[in-house]
Amino acid sequence: MNFINFLLDLIFPKYCLSCLKEGTYLCSDCLEKIPLVDKFVCPYCGKLSFYGKTCEKCQKKFSLTGLIYATSYKNHLIREAIKLFKYHYVKELAKKLAKILIKVMKNSHFLTNNFSQPISSFLVIPIPLHQRKYLERGFNQAELLAKEIADEFDLNLRTDLLIKIKKTKDQVDLKEKWRFLNIKEAFLVKKKKEVEGKIIFLIDDVFTTGATLNEAAKVLKMAKAKEVWGLTIAKG
Repeated sequence: MNFINFLLDLIFPKYCLSCLKEGTYLCSDCLEKIPLVDKFVCPYCGKLSFYGKTCEKCQKKFSLTGLIYATSYKNHLIREAIKLFKYHYVKELAKKLAKILIKVMKNSHFLTNNFSQPISSFLVIPIPLHQRKYLERGFNQAELLAKEIADEFDLNLRTDLLIKIKKTKDQVDLKEKWRFLNIKEAFLVKKKKEVEGKIIFLIDDVFTTGATLNEAAKVLKMAKAKEVWGLTIAKG
C-alpha cells in the first residue's frame, strides 16, 4: 500500500491548497494561520453562550445541547480542505482537520471546565452514513474525525449505537426548510441502554443549518442520553 501511495504521489503530486507547497494538501504553516473561534455562541441564534450551549429560547425548538466548532466555513482554505476530504475522498486530511478542533477544545478547556463526570460518562459518536452511501464512498469522514478526537482525549468511540436507516438527498443541495424535512426520521439508536445517562459528543464535519446534528441529537435524547454536544470542524 505504501508503494502504491508512493507511485500515486509521484504521478499526481500533492500541493498545499493555500501556498502550493509540495507534499501535502494542507501544510503545517497554513494550518496554523486558519483563524480559530475565540468565543462561543448558541449554534442556532448566535447569542453568546457558555461553551456554545444552546440558549434557553432555542432549547424549546432544538435538541442539541450545544456546539463546539473550530473555525468558520466561510474561510476559503478550510472550505476547500473539507470539500477535498469529503467529496474527493482524501482521507489523510482527517488528522489535519481534527487537529484544529482539538486545539480549540484544549485552549478553551472545554472538557475540564465544563464537565465533572468520570471519563466513562462520555461517548464519541460520529454522524453515520447510510449503508449505500458508505459503500459508494468507502469511508465515513465523520468517523475518521471522531477517531482522532476520541484518541486525543482517551474517550470511548462508538460507531455501533447510531445508524442511518433512511437514504436522504445530499443536504448541501437543499434549502434550510427542506434540510430538516429531508433528514427527519433518518436515524435509529441501537443498544439504547448503552446511551442512557451518557454525555454524547456527536461528530460531523460542518454545521450549517444544524438539521443533521439536531435530528441525531433528538433520537439520542429519546434514548435517554443526558446531553448531546455537536463537535464540528467548521460552522457555516
